[in-house]
This record gives sequence, structure tokens and C-alpha cells, in this order.
Amino acid sequence: MNRPSIIWPSTLLVLLVLNANVFAAQILWTQYCQHQGKLKLLVHLDTDPTAQTPAGSQPVKLWLREKSDAEWQLADTQPVDPLTATALFVRPDWPRKSRVLFQVTCGESTSAGVFRAEPNQQSVLKVAGLSCHKDIGWPWKEAIAEVISHDPDLVIFTGDQIYENDYGSPMFRPQTKAEVPAGMKNYLTKWRKFGEAFRELMRDRPTIMITDDHDVFANDLWGNGGVRMQGSRTTGGYPTHPDWVNAAEFTQTGNLPDAIHPGPHGDGVAAYYTALQYGGVRFAILEDRKFKSPPSEVIKKAIGRKPSKGDSGIEVVKDPDFDCRTLDRADLQLLGKQQEVFLKQWSNDLKKSGDLGAVVSSSPWAHIAMYSPTSADLDSNAWPQSGRNRALQAIGDAPVVMFHGDVHLGTLGRHGVETFNDGPITYSFPSFSSRASRHWQPIKAGQNRAPGAPRNTGEFHDRFGNKITVYGAGNDLNGYGIILFDPAKREVELQFHPMNEERKPIKVKVPGWPHTVKF
Repeated sequence: MNRPSIIWPSTLLVLLVLNANVFAAQILWTQYCQHQGKLKLLVHLDTDPTAQTPAGSQPVKLWLREKSDAEWQLADTQPVDPLTATALFVRPDWPRKSRVLFQVTCGESTSAGVFRAEPNQQSVLKVAGLSCHKDIGWPWKEAIAEVISHDPDLVIFTGDQIYENDYGSPMFRPQTKAEVPAGMKNYLTKWRKFGEAFRELMRDRPTIMITDDHDVFANDLWGNGGVRMQGSRTTGGYPTHPDWVNAAEFTQTGNLPDAIHPGPHGDGVAAYYTALQYGGVRFAILEDRKFKSPPSEVIKKAIGRKPSKGDSGIEVVKDPDFDCRTLDRADLQLLGKQQEVFLKQWSNDLKKSGDLGAVVSSSPWAHIAMYSPTSADLDSNAWPQSGRNRALQAIGDAPVVMFHGDVHLGTLGRHGVETFNDGPITYSFPSFSSRASRHWQPIKAGQNRAPGAPRNTGEFHDRFGNKITVYGAGNDLNGYGIILFDPAKREVELQFHPMNEERKPIKVKVPGWPHTVKF
């Protein structure tokens, strides 16, 4: 059968060809932060980093209004970055004391939220702290609903937002620049599950997020200044191409204030460590993996027998009689020289300001989570001791509480350098959904513990010889933290909200919490 021929106008043909290469992505979630009147909003979309679409996605538009009955005003338009599947909005001179409604659109896709008014400097700042989000129990609806019910002013995620082999998606570590888009597609499969679960928490309050080893597909990480890994993991460096590291980290940290020393460092890895002021509290946001020296600097072969479970590799000292103080060396790094200088200056500025402060890092700076009480893991930031002590001395006597994650165990204590209790309070958030598989159960009871306190509290020297006073350890418990900064009273209250094995909230008092720090 003869079909009638169709003659298309040339202008229409051009439009059809162009539109075939332009598509509207779906907006998945947003995260934002504001610092001294500068706001950053990171929009996450569903684009494919490997897609062969020369023109790419339609841009993302940001709309603002201060009242719900006002007209939306177009504030900015930004392109979608194809590698990270994000669009970043930066708004200088932001009205930080105003509550502003926002909406982002990409074609017909829309996502709305609220830029909160920054709390008054003398009001209580409520912070939620979360860490370690393996896919067990996902999407954790009851637990996240409880976190939202606290109505925190700010949320802190201290790392391991994802694990490299979760959600039925085995990891792919890109080794070449050409493999980076495929590596990002693999990463985004996991990352988008995290965002789907937490988008309601992040949409209307600022977020501080930092990465840990699993976020960058490294099972333990000694970044050694941002170099590429050349041997086993204990020789240091990243196991993936630097472009992939930078892209993955940007998806989690792109809304943070501008980096202090962005780099690139080492073989091309960027740094994001920075400072944030919000609601009368000053935050130092650190990277205690990226510049850390590797175990191969001091250990060439395994030390001692294998403990009962869990640990493996030369980074774990298995001889209970080995003196781990001998593994220290003055030139070994935890934060790196530039970050140490930044931390010292930040601490001095904090003391001059009269504000309260917090230091956020991936892992606690003491060996207070273990599979075996006689083993010593150099993945712990108790090592290297000289680097740990320099970092604590940089903080000095500033009015600071430290927040960490990583160890799948909620712990509360106080660091010591020269003497017990001459350092800051440290709170490592419990694992939100990863297995609560580590414990603080030392062989000997702690010294100078409070009357009636558990035997695993009090003053200890950890396996690396560091001084630590332990106030509480949430053995076998998942959960999250709530922190109340009260600038008027010069107090910080630290809370532990536990969850059971099904990752559902439970009402159980955890010994050691709540704990009030008075400055």
C-alpha cells in the first residue's frame, strides 16, 4: 500500500533534532547549608553519567518566595553537571535571618523546601547526628520519622552514608579517566537510595555531611595526602581514579562552605575541609582520612596472632603484649600540616569570639571500639599518636565538643594528651543501620570512674597509649544523637536515642547519656 509522503518544514526538523538531545531530568532531593550569609543548595537529579546525550538535561531553576501566598520569583538557573547528576546554586548576601520558601524545577519535575531562618545566637541550637547507613532495614521510615519529630535546626552526617556493595549493586572501582562515568553510575545507584530515605529530613534544614572510607569505595582508608593507591590498602592512597573521588565527594559535600585548601592534593584529589558558623555555634569540618599516613610506614608484616573474629591484615596488631606506642613517629600525619594550621587558627578564633564550638570528623581519635580488647587497629584515629596529639593540641582549651562516626558504636568520653581530661569531649554517634558489631569492653576496669558507673567507664590508656576518659558506650545498640547547644548557659547536652536490631526506635536509657558539658 502506498503511503502519502509527509513534507516536514525544515525549522520543525531542526527543533525535533535538538529536542531529541534535551530532556527534563527528575529532581530526587536537595541539601543545603548557609554560612555567614552565603547559601549553597545542591540539587540531585536522576541523570545517567554514561548517557550519550550531547545537549544533556534541561537546566534547573530556583524559585523563591517569603510567604506562601506570594508569587514565586525566579532567582537563578543552573545546568546539570552530567558526571555528578547535580545542580549547584550559590546565593551570596543571603538574608540569613529570614525564612524563605524555595522550589526547584527541571521541566515538569518539582521539589520544594524551606530555607530556615538562622536561629538567634542566644537560642538553643538543636542538632541531629547520624552515621553508618548500611542497607539493613532500608528505608528506615520509623527511625527517620522520629529524627524529624525532634525538629533539629541542623543535621550532621559523619560518614559512611553508603557502603560500596549495598542495595544489590556490587561496586565498580574506576581506574582510568574513561571509566569514571561508569564508576559514578555505579556509585549513584547506592547514593540515591540514601537520598530517597533522608530527603524529607534534608529538605528544610541545613546539612553538614562528610565522607568516610566506604563512601569512596575504600574499606579502610589512609589517604596519604590524596595519592593513588600503588599496592595494598595499607600502603596508602585511594583505590580509584581521582576524578571519581572528587565527583563522589562533591555529591555529599558540595553544599558545604568553600574549602579552606581545596587543592588538588596528591595525585589530583580535592579537599573540602572547612569552617561553618550557624546559630551561634562554630563548626570545624575536618578530613581525618585524606591526609593520614599509612600503616606500611611502621609495619612490614603482621604482628601477633589472629583475634577471635573480625580483624585481618597488617594494620591490626594481634599480639596482646606488643607495645603499640613504638609504632608512633613524629613525622606521621593524621590531618596533615595545612589542616593542623587551619584547626589551630579556627580554635583561636573560636576562643576570641565567645561562641561554642564543635569539631566534626569521620572517626574518634581514640581506640575505643574493638572486636577484641587485645587487638589494635591502625585504622583507628588513635594512630598515629603524634598526629592525634598535635590535632588535639591545636584545639587546645577551646569550648569544643567533637563529633564522629565510623566505628558502629556510640561512645562518649574526654580526650587526654599530657594528662587525663586536658582535651575536648568526644561523642562518636552510634551506627544508624550498620551492624552494632564492635564493643568497648576493656579487660581492666576504668580508674577514677563515677560512683556506681559501669566498669567500662573511667580513665584508660587505649592500646596505643593514648589517654581517654570514657563516660558511656552503647554496646549492641544502633541509634542516633541529638545535641543541644545552649550559648546563654554555656552548656551542651549530648543525647543518645537508641534503636533495636530491626532499626526501629526504642525507649531504653543508655548509661552515660544524656550528658551535659559545661564551659
